[in-house]
Parts: sequence; C-alpha cells; structure tokens
Amino acid sequence: MSNKEKIVVLGAGVGGLAAGYFLARTGKYDVTVLEKEAVIGGLCASFEHNGFVLDYGAHKLYSIIPGVLDEATALMGDRLIQLPKKNRLYLEGKLVDYPLKLGNLAKALGPLRFLQIGFGYGIEVLKGIFNRKSPGSYKDYIIRRFGRPTYELVFEPLADKVWGDPATLHPEMARTRLPASGGLELVLKLLGLKKETADTNAEFFYYPKAGFGDWPQALAEGIQAHGGQVLTSVDVQGLEMQDGRVRSVKTAVAGKPQSFACDYLVSSLPLPLIGRMVFGGSDEQFNKAVTGLQFRHLVLVYVWIKRPMVMEDQWVFFPQRNVVFSRLFEQKQMNPALGPADSTVITADFTAAEGSALWQSSDEQLTQRVIDGLVEIGLTNRDEVTGSLVIRKPNFYPRYDLAYADKMKLVSDKLRQVPNLLTTGRIGMYNYNNSDHCADMGRFIAEHLAAGEAAPDIWRALEQRVADYKIVD
Repeated sequence: MSNKEKIVVLGAGVGGLAAGYFLARTGKYDVTVLEKEAVIGGLCASFEHNGFVLDYGAHKLYSIIPGVLDEATALMGDRLIQLPKKNRLYLEGKLVDYPLKLGNLAKALGPLRFLQIGFGYGIEVLKGIFNRKSPGSYKDYIIRRFGRPTYELVFEPLADKVWGDPATLHPEMARTRLPASGGLELVLKLLGLKKETADTNAEFFYYPKAGFGDWPQALAEGIQAHGGQVLTSVDVQGLEMQDGRVRSVKTAVAGKPQSFACDYLVSSLPLPLIGRMVFGGSDEQFNKAVTGLQFRHLVLVYVWIKRPMVMEDQWVFFPQRNVVFSRLFEQKQMNPALGPADSTVITADFTAAEGSALWQSSDEQLTQRVIDGLVEIGLTNRDEVTGSLVIRKPNFYPRYDLAYADKMKLVSDKLRQVPNLLTTGRIGMYNYNNSDHCADMGRFIAEHLAAGEAAPDIWRALEQRVADYKIVD
C-alpha cells in the first residue's frame, strides 16, 4: 500500500498530462489522469484519415520560457525533428514575410498605401503625447501602437474573424498576441535597425516525427514510467466534497460506478463544469460570472489535393474577409512522411460564434467556402480536390470580452476557497496560450506543491505567471 499522497488530474490534454507528468516525476505522489475520450491529447492529438496522419490545425513545439523546451526535447529525444519556421501573411493578394520586412511590405501594398501606414502611425505618436489613459479595448491598444491604417489593414479584420468585433475585446487580447510592443519597434525592425529576437519570432521549432499527438503521448508514457496511470473513456460524474475539500472523484468506467480518492485535484476541465461539480447551483453570483466567460468555436476543414505539395510555408495567415479561413496549414510541410507522396492535405481553420450563420452552416457549405477560397487565392484548381473532412470543436478559444478580468477574479477567488483544488491548461485557466505554456503550468504546480506550498497560494502565483505568457508565432 503506497503512502504517497493521491492526486487526480481531470483531462488528458497537454495541460492535464503535463501536470500529471511533472507531479509523478517528483516521486511524492500517486497520480491518476482521467480522460473522458477514448484517446488522449485533446486538440494536440493526431489522428489518421484517408492515408494521412493529421493534426487538429497547426502546432509546434517551441518556447521562450526557460527550461520548457529543454524538458520537451529531453523527454522526446529522437522522436523530434527540428524545422526552420516558414510562415507568411496574405495581404492585398500577395504573400508578405512575417515578421514584416520593409521591401516585401512596400511591394505588396504599393507606395501610397505604405505612406498612409507611416502617416497613420505618426498621428498616433503625436496623440500619445497628450493621451496617457490606458487603452480600453483591443481596438484602442492596436491603433495607439500601430496607427489606424495598419489596424484596418491587418489587425481589425483578422481579430474580427477570430474573436469578433475588436472594440468589444479586452486589451489583454492584443498584448499577449503581438510580436512587437509598438509601432516604433515595428518600424525599426522593418528598417533592419532592430533585430527580431527569440521573444518575438521563432526562427525554428521542434515537431514530433509521428505527428503532434506524439507529444501528449510522450507525456502519458512519462507518467506511467513514474508509477502513475492515464485512464481513458472515463465519465466524470461529480465530486465527493467533505469539509470544503474534494475527497474523491465519482465516475463511470465502462458503465460501472468507480470512485477515485484524492488528496489533491488538478482540473483542466472548463471552469463552468468544475464550478458546477464543486458548488452546484448554490452561488448565483459565481454561476453568472463563470457562465459569462466567453468562447469561440473552432472549425477545421481538411481538403485533399492531388499534388505532392502546394504551399511553400507551414502555415499562412489570412486577415482579409474575402476568404472564410483565418489560417491555412499544410501537414506535409512538417513531415512529408505523414502522407502519400502523390497527394497533400490543406487544413483551413477559423472560428465561429454560437448561433452564427457560419457555425450553423452545413459541412458541405463550409467545405465549399474553403475550396472557393483556395481557388480564389490560386492555391489549387477545383479538379485537383479529391476529398474533404470537417471537424468542429465547440468552446475552444477563450474570448476576452471587456468584462472578462472582473469575471475571472470572482471565479478564481471562489474556487480557491477549495484548499486542495488547482486548475491548469488553456481551458482550465481560461487563458489563451499554447502547449508550451500548458507544460509550464504543470511544471510550476508540481514544483511548488512538492515544496509544501498550499494549493490556493500556488493558484494565486500561477495566475500571475500565466498573465505574463506571450504567444510567439
């Protein structure tokens, strides 16, 4: 009989698996990860379809957080390949280097539009001398730092496609996503007077040879190697609470009730779900706040094309509204061995709001819109298309509305009252981040819990850490 403390982790995406792996590795805990699906990995998993190993959109292993990339490469070893990053932005019918370069941008936009961008930035610099107020929205944040013409050309249409009206988004949404801190920095980089750094641009990244899903698989293997277990097809039905603490997780496995005792519970589940399990419907203020946290649904459309490869980039961003997708990704750019030599798959990803015409469109309609866009930009011909697949993932992209910070404070303050509960991952922390950030969360939780710190204190410190995460494309 083990005398280790028992930790149950809910969810086997990278967030849950990373927490389980680092906790198990301390040697102090008996770790059990519970996953409701038959496979692990969440949207970081890979799957096979029509001769291809496919990912759920574009993923990469890269991090500027000290030690995280070292942990990943040490865990996976020769299962990884290193790739030079190749991605661009599609503007005005032309592919533009990303991060932006002066000559390429001027050629794509033309001299008049290029001068308008510079003039717009100059106006905002002058305004900034007199306006010291903090920006009130994503829109305000971008215009102040880059000027209105740049906002209207790139940031406004892309943000609107991904998250909705930028005037209704919290400025934090912009701060975490921008590769430059402002227009001056962008101008200096365009002129070559300031270099890109690892903090703003990933010149290379790692990718698992077998598909991105091999990264969560390696984490699961690490958990098992340190005596933990990862269980799939487990229906989590509720929690047994005693004296304000979580004592066990009530589940059904193969239709039979099973309970998992725990000294600590780490959840990567959506906050409204874990909130209902802990509090039920007893706290009206909490329920209003947690259900008010907004999400966007993810749509992935895979298009099979009878050609060895069609793109020069791993992925390309599309801010303009004449195509439905926000990004295109070609799986074989990561590893040509993931599909047959004579064909390729392009993945188009975009988001939709609940109840929108886009979300309510049929799979056939969505596929047709994607194919129309691929043809319009000259990437393929209709007679080259040999198949398609549509996958919808609801409530995947956290959407920071203007009131999200107040709602999150209320939610986390309330949940922290449970002394043996922690949350992690993109959905569990309601934080727009990548898999390296999820790995860092798990490592942070394990290090501080093993050091004897109280869970509410760890949670509070983790929130501060998460607030400083930046997305590096």
